[in-house]
Amino acid sequence: MSAFLNTYKKWLDALAKAESAASMSCMAFIILINSLGIFSRYFLDRPILWVNELTILIGTWLFYVGTGLLYARKEDITLDLVVNKMPERLRRMTELAIDGVVLLFLVLLAIYSYKLIPFVSMSGSVLSFSLGISDAYYYIPVGIGSVLLFFPVLYHMLRRIESYPKSGR
Repeated sequence: MSAFLNTYKKWLDALAKAESAASMSCMAFIILINSLGIFSRYFLDRPILWVNELTILIGTWLFYVGTGLLYARKEDITLDLVVNKMPERLRRMTELAIDGVVLLFLVLLAIYSYKLIPFVSMSGSVLSFSLGISDAYYYIPVGIGSVLLFFPVLYHMLRRIESYPKSGR
């Protein structure tokens, strides 16, 4: 299993680089369009109406893509105090149970967010009045972010299982 996990880790590192580039691009774009909006509103006295909606849309993408990246880099906020105080065997079972619940939640979130997209698209609703785009574009990053977060959680769960002593399983 170690060879598989090493290959998996290389793939996750490549995915993290792509997520990092996408996150930085999103953030740079948000800064650029908001700077343009501020300049237009205060110096030209002509506000650009679509800046706010585009900021929300790109910010949604940034949040869901960035969440997987934070978890993969172990830069997310965790509360290990209670789990670390548990006896070894109970701690291992708790960590595996938490990973299992998180993986199940991410699978369900991805499935149901994709099931929601056609419904929202067919209902003809338009969230964005200035951009004129469908609500569906605001739901797509939820499913993609769930999938992107699934891979590092699964990796850490498999790595944790591999690291347990064989006699303690």
